[in-house]
Amino acid sequence: MNNLLPSQLSEVSLRDLGWNIVLGVLLSAIIGWHYSRRSQTKVLRRDLGLVLPVIALTTLLVISVVKSSLALSLGLVGALSIVRFRTPIKEPEELAYIFLAIAMGLALGADQRESAALGVGVILAVISLTDLLRTKVKRAEGNLLVTLDLPSGDSSEDDLERASSLLSEACGEVNVRRVDKGPDRISLTCLARFDGLGEVRSFSADFEKAFPEGRFTLIDDSAFPNE
Repeated sequence: MNNLLPSQLSEVSLRDLGWNIVLGVLLSAIIGWHYSRRSQTKVLRRDLGLVLPVIALTTLLVISVVKSSLALSLGLVGALSIVRFRTPIKEPEELAYIFLAIAMGLALGADQRESAALGVGVILAVISLTDLLRTKVKRAEGNLLVTLDLPSGDSSEDDLERASSLLSEACGEVNVRRVDKGPDRISLTCLARFDGLGEVRSFSADFEKAFPEGRFTLIDDSAFPNE
């Protein structure tokens, strides 16, 4: 058993390892930058963007050492079987980027530089294209979630119709999602597309003038702006 490891473990080429590390730093930096720019998760976004290169380069180094040794490979499998994430990963996009960083490290560790570069480029391009198409759909449906809340009474339905008309005049496009009616209040929830802050101010003034006891809420339904 003592002679098994030296006989199977070939010397790692420092030149190839150096080129792999240089390419790994470049690709992992691109992955981290791409995640930080488009991530939908605001909390800890920058922190994970900095951790992704570390994950990729660590995977690269491990695979470079153990790829030629069966004994080390089996030992690595046993070691990884006891590893657990201390913090659960709740966002699917975080998990996708982590797996991308690991896959890139595996490819470079196996000296598959062209495959790693091509794979990372294609996957990031697909993610960007999907995100662009999703943004266009959101713009078509509306960029603000609007809730109109009015006192309930004999003319509550007419008031709600009048309030929705004011909203349509202010923004042009309204997509009704929900109507709630109770003994005291009636509310309308919809997606509306405002082209600027001026339209929001105009609607606010008209709504407060027409319904002094009414309330309305505007929530940005698009992605959080990048910091």
